[in-house]
Amino acid sequence: MKFTFLEVKESDILEKVFAFRYKILLEIYPQYLKKCNFSDTKEHDEYDKYSVHFAVLDENDEVSAAVRIIHNSPIGYPTENNMKFDNSMFERDKLGEMSRIFVDAKYRNIKTTKSIMQGLKQIIYNKMKELGLEYTYGSQEASFLRLLKMYKMNYHTIGEEQTCKDFGLRYPSIIYTEEFGEDNPDIAQLWKKEYEKK
Repeated sequence: MKFTFLEVKESDILEKVFAFRYKILLEIYPQYLKKCNFSDTKEHDEYDKYSVHFAVLDENDEVSAAVRIIHNSPIGYPTENNMKFDNSMFERDKLGEMSRIFVDAKYRNIKTTKSIMQGLKQIIYNKMKELGLEYTYGSQEASFLRLLKMYKMNYHTIGEEQTCKDFGLRYPSIIYTEEFGEDNPDIAQLWKKEYEKK
């Protein structure tokens, strides 16, 4: 399977991403969608306009995975707005949040998911570096933290496990861009090569 990894800049692809998010959330958090009562089958929230969106397209140009990085948000970040922890250690202009990390169920096997995550990690890391983000929030379930660690995305918990609004028990967490690059020297090297060309 050949995938295309891209930063979403076209409105029609972004609409596909919102529809994909709705489909995945319907599988795992139907109560959240019911509460939001969206007028269409597309999931979006107030943080999307402060986000960079990424999509993975399959050979039929259908969205097979997606993620967003929220940054420079005047309304704060979902993790700090919905969870309790000490956020005084993070400088606002170097901070972001990664969320809505979803992979289509039909691609959730070890080999394919690893391939998808490898491509996503590259464009995510590039954007973190480009935006000057030194650390990026996440609100993760314990099992998802373990899964991300397996893919060399090592989040650190920064607070106790707690109920996060409509999404159950989660840990407020953070990933450090420098450590992310150290854990994935291949993507750090590719970023360096691209940066040096500019």
